[in-house]
Amino acid sequence: MTQINSVNAAQTQAAALGAQEETDELSASTKKQLEALGITVTDGMTESEAQQKIQQARLERQAQEGAQMQSETELMADIKTLAGQIGVVYSDSDDTEAILASIGEELEAQIDESENNPQELSTLMGYFNQLRTLDTTYDEIQSVQDKIYAAMDLVSQDRKQALGLE
Repeated sequence: MTQINSVNAAQTQAAALGAQEETDELSASTKKQLEALGITVTDGMTESEAQQKIQQARLERQAQEGAQMQSETELMADIKTLAGQIGVVYSDSDDTEAILASIGEELEAQIDESENNPQELSTLMGYFNQLRTLDTTYDEIQSVQDKIYAAMDLVSQDRKQALGLE
């Protein structure tokens, strides 16, 4: 009987060692995330260490992108200033896209009415260039926000999967 117990103990120990090695090995999705963020996968890196590096890299990237971009509040103030200069009326409940669209429509109407007056066309083209810049900035802010939400969702899914909730 001693022989059977020692075989079972050896098998149990081998199984435990194998399970530990599996938890130390990175999942395919974690490896892809590390590669996408430009992080080198090192030997012996555990799943939790990799997730920490991923989270840190994402936070650093978001901070860099956020520091380079105008805030949405500042952008809205600039959009409302341009709307006032052109004579666009808007309500406080109008969203950014609606105000930008109203400004574009008003500019088109004013350009059509300018009757080829070079001075007036020059002023309107300046407003139009401002509008394009504001619209591009708005699109960039929306893109960054979408990326942040996607990253948060990915982290949430990974945590659910790690906890066995999915």
